[in-house]
Amino acid sequence: MASRMVVTHALTYANGRIHLGHLVEAVQTDIFVRAMNALGREALFISADDTHGTPIEISAAKAGVRPEEWIEAIHREHVEDYKAFEIEYDLYYTTHSAENERHSVRIFEALQADGAIEKRGVEQMYCPTDKRFLPDRFIRGTCPVCGTADQYGDSCENCGSTYQPTELKNPRCAIDGNTALERRVSMHYFVRLSKYQDFLRQWTATPGRLQPEILKSLEKWLAEPLRDWDISRDAPYFGFRIPGEKDKYFYVWLDAPIGYLSSTDHWCQEHGRRVEDFWKSADCDVIHFIGKDIVYFHALFWPAMLKASGWSVPARVHVHGMLTVEGAKMSKSRGTSLDAREYLEAGLDPEWLRYFYAANLGSGATDIDLSLQELKNRVNGELLANVGNLANRALSLIWKNGGRLTRAAMPERAQEIERELAELYTRCDTRAVVQKVLDFSSLANQRLQAAKPWEKLKSEREAALSELTYAVNVARLCARWLGPIAPKFARGVEEQSGAASSWGDFKPLEDAPIREPRPLVRKVEDADIEKLASKFVADKEKEPPAAAQPAAITIDEFGKLDLRAGKVLAAERVPKKDKLLKLSIDLGEGAPRTIVSGVAKSYAPEELVGKNVAVVANLPPRDFGKGLVSHGMILFAGGGAREHTAVELPAEVAPGSKVK
Repeated sequence: MASRMVVTHALTYANGRIHLGHLVEAVQTDIFVRAMNALGREALFISADDTHGTPIEISAAKAGVRPEEWIEAIHREHVEDYKAFEIEYDLYYTTHSAENERHSVRIFEALQADGAIEKRGVEQMYCPTDKRFLPDRFIRGTCPVCGTADQYGDSCENCGSTYQPTELKNPRCAIDGNTALERRVSMHYFVRLSKYQDFLRQWTATPGRLQPEILKSLEKWLAEPLRDWDISRDAPYFGFRIPGEKDKYFYVWLDAPIGYLSSTDHWCQEHGRRVEDFWKSADCDVIHFIGKDIVYFHALFWPAMLKASGWSVPARVHVHGMLTVEGAKMSKSRGTSLDAREYLEAGLDPEWLRYFYAANLGSGATDIDLSLQELKNRVNGELLANVGNLANRALSLIWKNGGRLTRAAMPERAQEIERELAELYTRCDTRAVVQKVLDFSSLANQRLQAAKPWEKLKSEREAALSELTYAVNVARLCARWLGPIAPKFARGVEEQSGAASSWGDFKPLEDAPIREPRPLVRKVEDADIEKLASKFVADKEKEPPAAAQPAAITIDEFGKLDLRAGKVLAAERVPKKDKLLKLSIDLGEGAPRTIVSGVAKSYAPEELVGKNVAVVANLPPRDFGKGLVSHGMILFAGGGAREHTAVELPAEVAPGSKVK
């Protein structure tokens, strides 16, 4: 790892509030930056609002304001909310900036000069009422695969299938409801991503770039020629106009990641530095933190753009899992989304959430669930009753007996543990960091309880004070090790013990006055949890919206379904289709069937192998192109910790058995 780095998290879309899912990433990134700076590495923390695209243009129009006014108001709120959770950026900027337009044009021209840009016609849906081409998210209709109504133009929330907007049945404009849509051809710019395929294979395979499970996903995509990437959108569109064009704009996913570079450039201008010293230097690493839903953009599109334009490619892309709340996928329409403002308005301490996230985030991309009861138990049982209790007991007794530390030895293994923690922070395994600190603090609590210095303050005063001074020094170590995670708690321990604590300093604090102790951690009460829970409605407690109610069918119609037990023999990802898995299913027919399911974001392929599942066996074949044909459908249930959960049958049910 280089001695300097630029660290970013994914840009927050400027079309709504920050929710608790955004905070998973922001907190994880902030913890990493704080840890790296504490270890003596210069870590520049940069992020911004992602401010372009059709949704923002339409939201601003509905609010009766210009898009610029809309994103300015959103930006102010985002800055305030991130600050409340102690996310300490060096700069939180915007993609709607002069720097970002300049760098976007330069990178586009570099791709053109490299022969990677093509312009060709694309058939799209057009709304004559709104006089605009409709992006896939602005078309609603009936899924062409399972027949579910009111689905988006690119994928079905019910069966998980993906398709082209022109395949949607009964399409309507999501803006005004118009059903008289037209098919028109518009010219668009494409990046031939396959031109950079060899480079991307080498970049992704470089040790340290990606987590192993993420690399496996990318290897599937890179095994076949990468699809061309449409980087233009038709007017009206809020964004940067493509040079030489009147009504064509850069697609938001082209200029959004460039925001990392342009925001760094803005910071450099303000601080007398050169952006090239960060983005064209062998002594500086670029590190991105992202969710697993945008890996394709950050691990394929973005490195290719940087390679073509001569900037440094990312040294590391760290991917985290998604957040569920009380086992439910976050969804505004279902009432299962909690935002940062709601958390703060309920009066909860932001440090509680920081600690909970850190205690649950490992180095991989596993999803985490926010259980409010678990948050209470972990904060009260660990941060408060373990580390906080050690510091408060020792400091309070010293304050009542002269208010001065005496002499004490430095705890054994402190240097070794700090080296281990530095490595864990570097790997982003804060779950292991928390556990190691808790173990260290627990030993000190056990020692304090066994020594009982409070019983010896009159008879063996110096020995008792020495034991308490030892406990204070352990608490100081624990506080500095947890400092990136719980900065307010760490500051409290430092202030009350009388001096700051720096990584690498193992000289015990002794023969020094302390300050009057006060509570270091506020206890989480049931009332706190109830306040936040009142803003949250679990999936099972809320009726689906009227548009999602299933259409009634007769018993005879239902009887036409041939439901069979099937055993999953093999599973693999479908290249270039991030939602699809190709499954080989034994239905007792001799040869296995191929069935394609849109559940790749809920299951790794290996998780389905060996399961007995329920299969709709008499559906017509579905052709996904390039020789991939699906013969049936597996039943999955929505909700829970996964977006889709397989309907499993007992292991003893033979493949091909009728499901009644």
